[in-house]
Amino acid sequence: MRRLPNDTITLSVPDISFETLFGDPDFPANAHGGNDIMTVSVESMTSLNLVGDTATLLDHSRGGNDTLRVNIAGSLNTVIVDGDAQSMSGHAKGGNDTVIGDSTNSIRNGFSLYGDAEGAMSDHAQGGNDTVIGVFGGRSLNTLVGDGGSMSGDAHGGNDTMAAHQTSLTGSAVLYGDALGLADHAQGGNDDLTFTIGKEAQTGGGNLYGDAHELSGDARGGNDTLTVVDLHGNLHFYSFLMVGDAFSMFGNAHGGNDVLTGGSHADILVGDARHYYPAAPGSITGGRDILNGKGGNDEMWGGPNSDTFAFDKGSGQELIHDFNQGNIIVGSAAVEHDLIDVRDYGFVDWTALKSLISDNGSGNAVIHLTASDTITLQGVQTADLHATDFIV
Repeated sequence: MRRLPNDTITLSVPDISFETLFGDPDFPANAHGGNDIMTVSVESMTSLNLVGDTATLLDHSRGGNDTLRVNIAGSLNTVIVDGDAQSMSGHAKGGNDTVIGDSTNSIRNGFSLYGDAEGAMSDHAQGGNDTVIGVFGGRSLNTLVGDGGSMSGDAHGGNDTMAAHQTSLTGSAVLYGDALGLADHAQGGNDDLTFTIGKEAQTGGGNLYGDAHELSGDARGGNDTLTVVDLHGNLHFYSFLMVGDAFSMFGNAHGGNDVLTGGSHADILVGDARHYYPAAPGSITGGRDILNGKGGNDEMWGGPNSDTFAFDKGSGQELIHDFNQGNIIVGSAAVEHDLIDVRDYGFVDWTALKSLISDNGSGNAVIHLTASDTITLQGVQTADLHATDFIV
């Protein structure tokens, strides 16, 4: 396999221009891309597509381990960065790339960062283990994707690390651990997604999907970790949707074993998917997920399979929608045993905790952890709960 040279490229793109730049523009069949370092600066009203290797990786081609950075100033820029190619097929493999978009000192900009390819990853294409970093300024909507725009066939996502950091008053980002959609027998990697709210932030938020927006066919989600980190001072409004696998799951899709940790605001945490469309009763399966909303008044859905809902002191007024009911929504009759972890509250035993549980006016069990911290279990009564439902 021919190995292409390692290049270092640094340049500035003028205002009001359209540029597509490749790290290895002359890419022979089944070659191995070089380990390139590309740093590009853009000013205003510019459209840039930066690609680590070449337009299409085919057959047994391999992408290099590239470092791609775009520094964005001014306003109204559109930036797309691909760690390896614009599409991948055959048995192509992406490199272990570092992709960075930085619009800290700008407004009204947006970037889309892909660890491997912005387009389709099909056949047996395999994503690299990439690091995708987005640092963004004000009034911007940004997208970070671990692997590709879509994955189908037997494509496999890499184990990616994704970090979004809001540095100014407003801004938002959407993170996908693998792709916007996984179909056929595609499989997501084991990804780590983190959204950090900077000290200057006041409004914003984002969506974090461990794998994709949609899982269909026999697609399988990875075992992902989703985290929100607060470094803020004075927040006015913040909202996060955190989904372990995908917003929607179709057919015979399988969810991974995910860990979701919210921030200090009101979050929505979903272990597997928000919507399910099984091909047959029970054909969609969920993972064994761990959900912890941290602070704020959070809403949680564990999804199919047995999940753990964990609560720390100061958790607020929490609502669990599907405690021991996740399998029902996909038509599965399998036994489900969710757990509620309240170890942080220091109860002596189940008897001490049981005395703090009662039904509200709607007939739902409410666990009164403290004067300000409660857990409401939608569709569950106090009489339905037992010591085996809790970790004390």
